[in-house]
Amino acid sequence: MNPPPSNPSAGADAFAAPFGIDAQDYVEILNLYSAYNLASDSGDAEWYAHCFTVDGEQHGTYDVIGREALIAYKRRDYAGRSHLYRRHWNGSIHLERIDEHTIRGRCYLFGYNGEPGSLPHVTHAGVYTDTLRRENGRWKFAHRKLAFDGVLK
Repeated sequence: MNPPPSNPSAGADAFAAPFGIDAQDYVEILNLYSAYNLASDSGDAEWYAHCFTVDGEQHGTYDVIGREALIAYKRRDYAGRSHLYRRHWNGSIHLERIDEHTIRGRCYLFGYNGEPGSLPHVTHAGVYTDTLRRENGRWKFAHRKLAFDGVLK
C-alpha cells in the first residue's frame, strides 16, 4: 500500500482516501473510539454496550459476546473499582476499509487508575485490533481484541 499524500494542504480526504475512509466516516469512528473510552471510564454500561453491534464481541481480559453480556460486564467492572477513577487513552488510531460496511481499526491503549484528587498511574498497555461495521447507519465495534503488552498487578 502506498503511503498517504504528503501535501498538507490536500485536507483530510487526501490523507484518508488511500485507506478507503472518507472524512465523515473517519470522524464518526474517532468519535466512537472516544465514546467507548468515556463510557467505560464513567461506568455507563448501556452507553458502553451501544458502542458495539447487537452481537458485538470484546476479547481481552475476558471474552464478552452480545449486548446484554457487555452491559453486565461493564456493571461488574465499574462496581469492582471501589474508590478509584479510571482513564483510557488510545493513540495512533489507524483505519482501513475492508468493504462498504466493514473497517479494520488498530490503536494503542494506555489505561490508568487514580484516587480522587491525585494523578493516575498506568495500569495496563496494549493494542486493540477492531472490526467495525455499520449498524442502523452508525459505525460500531463488531469485534474488539485487546492484546496486552503488560498489566500492573
